This record gives sequence, C-alpha cells and structure tokens, in this order.
Amino acid sequence: MTMQAEQVVAEQQRLEWYQQARFGMFIHWGVYSVAGVEASWPIMAPDLAEVLFGTKTRISEAGYVKLPERFNPLDFDPDAWVRIAKQAGMRYMVITAKHHDGFCMFDAPGTDYKITNTPFGRDVCLELAQACARAGMPLGFYYSPPDMRHPGYRDTSKPATKNWTGEPQRKQWGEYLDYMESHLRKLLTDYGEVSIIWFDGLANHGKYDPQRFHDLIHELSPGTLINDRLGDDADFVTPEQFIPQKGIPARTGKPVAGLAPGGDGFFRLVCALFELPGIRGWMRKQLQKYADGTLELTPVHQELYPAPERFQPWETCMTMGQTWAFNPMESNWKAPGTLLRNLVEVTSRGGNYLLNVGPTARGAFPPEAVERLEYVGRWMDQYSESIYGTTYTPLNGSSWGRATRKGAQLFLHVFEWPASGRLEVEPFPGAAHQVSQVGGGKLEFSQSGEKLEITLPQSGQDADVSVLVVEIDPTEKGWSAYSAPSILTIPPQKYLKDQAVSSGVVNAVLNGLIALASYAGQAGVSFAAAAVDVLVTVFIISFLTGWILVGSARSEYAKGNLARLAAKTRGLELPRGAALRGLVIGLACTVLFGGLFLNGLTYLFSPAGFSNWAYIVFKTLYTSASGILGASLAIQSVIDDENRS
Repeated sequence: MTMQAEQVVAEQQRLEWYQQARFGMFIHWGVYSVAGVEASWPIMAPDLAEVLFGTKTRISEAGYVKLPERFNPLDFDPDAWVRIAKQAGMRYMVITAKHHDGFCMFDAPGTDYKITNTPFGRDVCLELAQACARAGMPLGFYYSPPDMRHPGYRDTSKPATKNWTGEPQRKQWGEYLDYMESHLRKLLTDYGEVSIIWFDGLANHGKYDPQRFHDLIHELSPGTLINDRLGDDADFVTPEQFIPQKGIPARTGKPVAGLAPGGDGFFRLVCALFELPGIRGWMRKQLQKYADGTLELTPVHQELYPAPERFQPWETCMTMGQTWAFNPMESNWKAPGTLLRNLVEVTSRGGNYLLNVGPTARGAFPPEAVERLEYVGRWMDQYSESIYGTTYTPLNGSSWGRATRKGAQLFLHVFEWPASGRLEVEPFPGAAHQVSQVGGGKLEFSQSGEKLEITLPQSGQDADVSVLVVEIDPTEKGWSAYSAPSILTIPPQKYLKDQAVSSGVVNAVLNGLIALASYAGQAGVSFAAAAVDVLVTVFIISFLTGWILVGSARSEYAKGNLARLAAKTRGLELPRGAALRGLVIGLACTVLFGGLFLNGLTYLFSPAGFSNWAYIVFKTLYTSASGILGASLAIQSVIDDENRS
C-alpha cells in the first residue's frame, strides 16, 4: 500500500462516525442576537452584510461592542437544544465558540470579552458540551481566526471597516497567534471530547500559520476532525450556502483555495466596488446569488463518479432563512420541503448537511426553526435508513429524484411521483433483485438492459420525498465503473509555452499600435534613435513581463496547478524577490538581446536607419520577441526554483 493510500485509509477511519451521521446542526449564537443583526459582518462590511444576509438593521461598532452588557439568555436550555436536534434526525452539533467579532461564548483565557463576563455569567459552550455528552451527541466548536477585538489581529484604534482582514505585518501578530493557541488548548482540554474544530478563516489562511494549529489539534485531540478553512491537511471541505450540482466532489491533490494570499485583497476590492455608483448595482446582483444558493463562494472540484479513494469528504453549511444569526425580521425562510430535499440532495452526492439555527437573545430557538426541524424529523423517523451511512451512486442528477446506497440496498428518493404509475430508472448499472417501499410491501418491476421500470402505487408515501428500496449485488461491475480522474495540473513546459506565446501576441499588438501612432507620420528613423528606442523598449517589456510572470508562476505552483518535474533541475539561481528578479531579467535581455543582437544586427544591415514603415514592422516583431523572451526566462527561473536539487 502506498503512503498516499495509507493516509486515505487513516482519514477514512477518523471520518467514519461523521460519514455515518450525514446530518448536523450548526448554531450561530453570540451577542449579535441581542441586536438582531448578523454575526460580526455589520461592523466589518455593513454594505456586504445587508446584501448577503438581507438584514436592514444597522449598528455602530461602538454599539456592537457594548452588546455583552445586555446579553442575558435566561431561556438557554442545552438539554432542550440537544433534544430538538436529535428529534430532527441530526447526529452532531457545531456551535460558534468565537465569531469574527472576537466575543467568546466560552470562558476564554486572555480576554474579558466573553460570555462569563456578561449578566448571564455562565459558560454556554461548557453547558452544551455536558448536555451533548449526556445524550451521546458529538459536538464541534466553530472558531474564527479573524478577531475584530484583539489588538494583535488589527489596530483597534481604527474602525473595523478599515482593517477587518487583519494586519499580519504588525509585530503584535505573533501575540495574536499565541492568543489563538490558548483558546484552542482550552477548548480541546476542558470541554470533553471535541468532535470537530470548524475554522472560518475567510481568506489568506497562510497568515495564521495553519500547520501550527493543525499540529496542535492532532496532538491534543487526535480524533478531532478539522475543516478546510485554515489551510491544508483538512478532513473535509465546506461549500457554503450551495450544493455542488455538477457531480461528486473529488480530491484534487492541490492546496485549499483559501491559502492564496490574494484573498484579503479580493475582499477589499469587493468593498471598494460597492462605493462606485456605476458598479454598485451590478455587485449587489452578483452577491444576492449567495442567498439563493447559486453563488459558489468556495468552488468544489467535482467528477461524475469518482472512485472511493478519490472522493472528497464534504459538508454543505446552510441557513434556514437568509441569516446565520437570529433575525427577528427574517422573511426568507426556506420551505420545510426544500430543506428536506436539500438533505437528500447533499447525501446523494456523498456529503453532510449542516443546517443552521440562530437562537434568540434569550437562548431559545425561533419557532420557525423548530417547526422546520420537526418537519424534517418526522420524515427522518420513517426514512433515516436511506440517509445515515449511505454513499453516492452512478445515478446522479436523475429527473425523478436522487439515489443513495448502503451495502446491497439502493435507495431511490422520488421527488415527483409519476402520474403514469411507472418509474423508469435509466441507465441502471446492474441487476435489481427486489424492489419495495420503505416500511411497505414489494413492488413489481421489470428490467431490460440498463432500463429498470417499477410499477408504483397510485400515490407516494410522502408529499416531498418518497423512498423505494432496490436490492442489488454491489459487487457487480456497474457499481464500481468509476469515472476517470480529471487531469488538473499543467506540465510546466506547456505553461511556459502558452504564457510565452500570449506575451508575444499581446506585446506585438499593443506595441505595434504604439509604433504605428508614433512613426506613421515620420519620414524615417535614424540608427541612433532606433538603437536607443530598442534598448529602452526591450528593458521595459522584459522587466515588466518578468516581474509579473514570476509572481504568476509562483501563484500557480502554490495553487497546485503546475506539476513539479520528476527530475531535479540545476538552473541558475536568481534573486528571490519578483521585482528584483524581473530587473535582472530585464537587464540581461537589454544587453544581450537588445544591445548585442538587435542593435548589432541593425548596424550590420542598415547602418543608415529605417524608413518609418520598416521600423513599425521591426518594432512590432522585436517587442513580441522581447515579451516571449522575458516570459520564458521568468517562468523557467520559477520552474528551476521549484525543482532545484
């Protein structure tokens, strides 16, 4: 067994309970419930908060910070919370121990901005952990690395709207990471068994030293699962508010997208675009897709039917309404049947469904949330065997509904009961040995080739999702006819060639037009003037191209898009800084290509200079060549760096 295969087996053992569970409760609860606003975002990016979460209530940062003075959730009953979750069919819970605002819902060390320093004065995370332990309910803690309150995370003398993505360049950053470690140590040692640490690092995870915290969790609590929002080495990925629809999530072998350092800049750009009148409306429309589940904030690679070792464990977290936190004016509650079908959809693609509840300031679940959980629970009472411990099948995206499988049982979740009284399942990848309704009698069926036809009763058992059980032989070839893995990396030399060609074309077009505008009206260009122009132009093009493409190639390696060479390289080692390396490339191209080659060649064949049109053509050609040369040298230098012995 290869090392990679051994790692997959070890991870599968850690994930076994989680993939049996399939359905969990997310709880967003904090001081923000007192004001009825979304968690943290109203003080970070109020315009974004209004669009993404539909909350019209605004609150100042000063007012938000004082909310703990009024936080006294006397109706909090952790045993009731666990009971409601279990009755809904949920098999684990995750609560916000600390959100981006920095307020801690546990007795956190190093701060007085916490639940035990409010009129309530009790540690709700501890009480929920004890209730979960009594009921045998796995509990996870959501923990936000961003922290608007801690002066090590950002300069708190400034409004949070100015620096909410954090300031890792400040010397106090190390103190903040130590503060984070003290919190995680507390949660992992004083609250019983912790099933999940659910990070929410937003973007640029690398600034938090992810390996430090992954190692800490593995050391203190080896069985604790970690999501993908604080660097690599995650147990599962977390699409937010949407369900992957193109296939089954599959492993890529690449670093998680959140590691890219450009994420902070993206958030700042989005906020800046909201200030531009001509763009604000378009931005608003794009971000409103978040609420309806069509905006893929965290894209997930998918394949048609990946082999089990290529399957990427995943979990969709989703709100019942539009907000994560309690919103007394919530009007966009999802229909109970929609939530139920979402659960089936997620499970049919091998995922977990983490459905959110935002408790009130008093500590009770909103009645609308309880009503929906009870609705789903009634369905789960009858059909949970088609959810727990099941996996994906080749029957993805069928028009009649969705399918899950557990061993020799295939569960057909029928969304729309056929008026014809016959359900056609095609293509069906194996032989059906028996068909029945869950809790009901056997059904007649026929099979011809890959078409399975089932004779149905006049009406289904459930208004939203009825379930049929098909007995199969899972060892038949059709159930293991997995799709071929996607090739997700580019050979370095192909990337070099493509970028060099693109650079050559872009420079030819742009500089050709510049040359046309500059020289079309002149009678000619002397050798001296051409020689100076060649040197200046070659330097500018090769320097800028080198600078840009050094950074671009490094980014592609960091994202895992470029394959590393099998053999080590021994190319010349250039300065590490992208700008300085671009300068070296620019100077080399200027001296060797511009000075010795171009100007030397020109002096030999045309010492008198050029006609205007001849120089326009000449400049178009040599600027294209300069772009190709600068791009090639820059990318090759990065390839050498990555594969240096």
